[in-house]
Amino acid sequence: MLRRALLQASTRRLFPPPPPPSSSSLSFAPLRRCSSSSSSSSSSSSSSSQVSNDHFVEHPEGTSQPPPSATISVDRSALYNPPEHSHEPSADTELVKHLKNIIKFRGGPITVAEYMEEVLTNPKAGFYINRDVFGAGGDFITSPEVSQMFGEMIGVWAMCLWEQMGQPNRVNLVELGPGRGTLLADLLRGTSKFKKFTDSLQIHMVECSPALQKLQYQNLKCVSADGSDSSSEKRCISALAGTPVSWHATLEQVPTGLTTIIIAHEFYDALPVHQFQKASRGWCEKMIDVAENS
Repeated sequence: MLRRALLQASTRRLFPPPPPPSSSSLSFAPLRRCSSSSSSSSSSSSSSSQVSNDHFVEHPEGTSQPPPSATISVDRSALYNPPEHSHEPSADTELVKHLKNIIKFRGGPITVAEYMEEVLTNPKAGFYINRDVFGAGGDFITSPEVSQMFGEMIGVWAMCLWEQMGQPNRVNLVELGPGRGTLLADLLRGTSKFKKFTDSLQIHMVECSPALQKLQYQNLKCVSADGSDSSSEKRCISALAGTPVSWHATLEQVPTGLTTIIIAHEFYDALPVHQFQKASRGWCEKMIDVAENS
């Protein structure tokens, strides 16, 4: 017992307890040696006191060490790299030459609406005229192309509206800018079992693009009145519901005198518009002109 008491007393003298930290001082975790060399456990304690302070890093308590750095490699080989934009003048397209001729012939600028109309529906180079602009091979996609449920729900709405009208025997169902005809095809397919409704329909497609008219003719599974499968006929029958279908370049060509339901999905945002800007002298219409060096 005496020997154990003497050992405890000597241990307290050799390793006195640390003084309590003051409230204003920072407390640190035990110092760690930043050395890559390895040594045995017996010699590390005796040699650590001889190492300079440069080999130690202080870490405040409660903070974790930063994770080891990692190298991340990103494969960008499949990304699209557009060609560098050139500010050099390029050769005018046929449409640009046509617009310049219009402006020069008039002797002054044209409205934004006139410019948009030429760009969108010019018979030779209009955006909508000679190609299919929808889907993966085109420039954009609309709701009817995403899911057939869209056209089917429009069909439910149209049939409910027809019932609220008193179920008339003849109704004009007009679509402005039908695109590929997908919406009306899904509408007719979804309502084909309600014969009283589909038998009352007179479908009118307002479309100025010959290319899109052909796509609409195919998607509606149309045949001409004499049974031939030809889109050259202006009036035909859709095999989806036995409904007559007609095409018109403008809304004014649609026959009047009947109850009419009009569908226009993403149509008005593509119409030519006039633009105005408020200036110091009042509201002025924006115009498009040709540069002097053109």
